[in-house]
Amino acid sequence: MPIRNQIQTIVESLPGHPAFIYGTANELNTLADTLHSFPCVFMYPLQPIAISTHINGSVENKFTIYLEFLFKTEFDQYTSDNESYVNKALALANQFIISASKYRESEGRYFKIKAGDKAKSMPVYNKFDANTTGVNLSITLSTMYFDSF
Repeated sequence: MPIRNQIQTIVESLPGHPAFIYGTANELNTLADTLHSFPCVFMYPLQPIAISTHINGSVENKFTIYLEFLFKTEFDQYTSDNESYVNKALALANQFIISASKYRESEGRYFKIKAGDKAKSMPVYNKFDANTTGVNLSITLSTMYFDSF
């Protein structure tokens, strides 16, 4: 199953069941115009994947995902009027990290989030033509693959 499908499953399990959209910046901007369900998590294409081999024959894939947790806002609002949306979006981003670390695709944990690794997040104001506000999240996840033959 593609990584984006697993991320979507995690997003849809979050409190409030936010919508999920995947695509390039231009695609997301277009899709946001017709979206009727907010909050929404917007996922951009995966960043480069780092592949590390280990002595025991396993392979670790580390990849950075970039998400935006956004709420629909009114045009012409001051930044201070949107702070409540930023706080709600940050809470969703935090819950995403917790849920991703517990996510199981089958037997065993699928994603590994290393203790001490820092995710980065910043407020996002007046994003897309649809006018949305929230936070972005850049986080590195890893998966392990073992020889199953």
